[in-house]
Amino acid sequence: MFKNTLFLKIIMIFTLPALGILYFSTVLVLDKIKLLDEIYKTNYNLQYMKMSETLIYSIQKERGLSILYDAKHEGITLELEKQKKTSDLDFNNYLKNANTYILDVPEQKEIFTVIKELQKKFHELDEIRAEVKNLAMNKMDILSKYSDINNILLESISSIKSIKSASNFNEEFINIYHFLVYKESFVMESALISFIINEGKVDNKVKNELIKIQSYQLESFNNFIKNSSMDIFNKYNEIIPKELTNKIDKIRLNIENNINNNSISLDQWLQISTQRIEDLDEICSIIIANLEKTTKDIQKTAFIDQNVSLLFLFICFVTFISLLFVLKNIIFKQQISFDKLEKQKKVYELLNDTNKYLLKNNTKENLYSQIHQIISKHPSMVFSFIYDIENKDENDDVVKKDEVYAQEGVLKDLLLMRLDESRQLNSDNLINKVISSKSNVIIESFEDNNISVFFKYSKQFGIKSAAAFPIKKFAEVVSVFVIYSNENKFFDYEGEVLFDKLVSDLSHILEKFDYEKNRLNQEKELKITSFAFESSEPMIITDELGKIIKVNHAFCNVMGYSRSDIIGKNPRIFKSNHQDKEFGNQLWNDLRKNGFWSGEVYNRKFNGEIIPLRTTITAIKNQDNVITHFLGQYIDISEQKDKEKVLEYQATHDNLTGLPNRLLLLDRIEHAITKVVRHQIVGGLIFIDLDNFKEVNDTLGHDVGDSLLVMVSKTIHKVIRDEDTLARIGGDEFIILLDNIGNNKENAKINILNLAEKIKDSLNAITHIDGHENVSTPSIGITLFNDSSVSVRNIIKQADTAMYVAKKQGKNSIEFF
Repeated sequence: MFKNTLFLKIIMIFTLPALGILYFSTVLVLDKIKLLDEIYKTNYNLQYMKMSETLIYSIQKERGLSILYDAKHEGITLELEKQKKTSDLDFNNYLKNANTYILDVPEQKEIFTVIKELQKKFHELDEIRAEVKNLAMNKMDILSKYSDINNILLESISSIKSIKSASNFNEEFINIYHFLVYKESFVMESALISFIINEGKVDNKVKNELIKIQSYQLESFNNFIKNSSMDIFNKYNEIIPKELTNKIDKIRLNIENNINNNSISLDQWLQISTQRIEDLDEICSIIIANLEKTTKDIQKTAFIDQNVSLLFLFICFVTFISLLFVLKNIIFKQQISFDKLEKQKKVYELLNDTNKYLLKNNTKENLYSQIHQIISKHPSMVFSFIYDIENKDENDDVVKKDEVYAQEGVLKDLLLMRLDESRQLNSDNLINKVISSKSNVIIESFEDNNISVFFKYSKQFGIKSAAAFPIKKFAEVVSVFVIYSNENKFFDYEGEVLFDKLVSDLSHILEKFDYEKNRLNQEKELKITSFAFESSEPMIITDELGKIIKVNHAFCNVMGYSRSDIIGKNPRIFKSNHQDKEFGNQLWNDLRKNGFWSGEVYNRKFNGEIIPLRTTITAIKNQDNVITHFLGQYIDISEQKDKEKVLEYQATHDNLTGLPNRLLLLDRIEHAITKVVRHQIVGGLIFIDLDNFKEVNDTLGHDVGDSLLVMVSKTIHKVIRDEDTLARIGGDEFIILLDNIGNNKENAKINILNLAEKIKDSLNAITHIDGHENVSTPSIGITLFNDSSVSVRNIIKQADTAMYVAKKQGKNSIEFF
């Protein structure tokens, strides 16, 4: 059916594993259903055990009363008659439910035998009851006859087969069996002790029977304790009083040793034993309740597992159906895909041969003339031609023969004739559509499309589909490549993509021809300009990608590089951190937009030194207005920049102390106001005036006065923080700017006052100047600011006012505004 084995591989890879998963999930579901059905049997087992326990309890009571029966004791007689009816009723109920149990759980067929034996025993029980009533039966025989019935019931419980998938239930079920055995042995022991107390003596036969029962009781108790959970064990110790246990043990010991059997009355013993039996009944009820809870938990877990497995089966089934649907689609589409791949393979081989041929041509004419010979080798190709419009006169409406490149033959002659007719009669032909739209035009079928010049001759030459592709050079259409095929819809999406690759390669070859021609012309131009290049002005030339291809001696001398260090590198090797990425983007934007850029750059020399350069970069373009090179011209302006820095420093700093002057201080106060407003903090200004400074100048000379000013500057610097600004704004006037002295005015006032005190103390510590006694002291004025409501000059005026108040207070003091 198929030409390859893809479908069979898909079947093997997907379908077989899916079938396997479906089979596995089906088996899993059936197993879970069977498991849940089996676990439901725990309910039946539990119900059988409960009805058996009820019947055992009735027989135990009737047995105890029968042993104590005395025709003279009217109370026991009435109680015994009442219990006989209860026992018969419980037995009938047992028979009814046991038969149902056998029907529901057929594998528990041993119960059928139990029923037969019990029916026989209960038939005999009528005779035993009559003998008991007539006091014709020995008490030990009574004990034995009734105990046989309970033993049959207990053995039926132990014979119930375990549920494989319910291990917790099985363990607890077995444990309750041991407890029932333990309880039965205690009830038998109680009956014997009642008989012994009633008789007032014990013979060896009774004593041996008692010892046997006690031994059996101990064994069953140990089995119960060994298999009980800690919770049940604690419940047992909690319910059974220790004092009661001690009394029973003491009575046992007395009976064993024949000591004072009359020390306890029958009523007392019945009260003690009844209390113990009731406690054991309570424990039994707890164990059964736990077993019922375990049963429900097991059934719930099994039910959830069954539902999960059913859901898994449903998902697997849906997945399998979906997979079959997918495979169905693959079956119908696989052949089509295979044929399409075969077609693409042949086209790809054709294009591969064509690409090898493209590399061997160096002119457009050779390329266009011979490419059709390779195209014609493909069995699905009927004819192809290239219509060249690159060198056509814009006013020429007639197609010339030399504008068409095709294989010589009848189709070429017919083409030239039809092209001439179509250009004159109908401008909406295949070639014009491609030129106007600058995109591919595909003709899937010639049956209802009159766009091609070969429309009338399509059947004659077996033409069924066609495609026309624009050949572009630098994004402009220069030629139209038309191919005709003998297959309908041959040029589908994949085929069109492959032929687009061929056309793209043709475009690259044509551009390469132009690049080579332009390169030769540019080499001639560069040779001429190279004579002017080696001037005293530093210059470099890069290609269009920014790679340095030429550098003159002047540039090498300025930058400290050799030519071998620079050639082939990008000018980024000179980049410093003075200009950011935005500066570089703006530079390139101006180059692309205007063709040149002029400005200052800071480059890094070979020795790491930063040098400022006035730079002009010019984009060199070819005749098509395409950038081919960049010319960079540089002038060293280091000396000019140094002079500007000196002048800027002199304009903003005091010549004597090197401190910021009034101009720089005003600017920094402006920034401080902005900072305190943004961060909601408090700033401060300290105005210092030197008292008696004029006396120092007049008596000791200006040199000593200058020394004092320098000492004051250095002393204050030691006290204030690095981020604070100390400025000299007059002869003996200093201002300290603190842009953060506290988060509120109260803290700020305390902090700035402490600082002012330190400044005053440190200035008063200057006792001598160049060997002369210092008579100068500081008068200090302080102001605070925390918003922009006060101008810079008013802030200085406030501090100045506070300083004059300090002078009026007798100098050498501190005042706030």
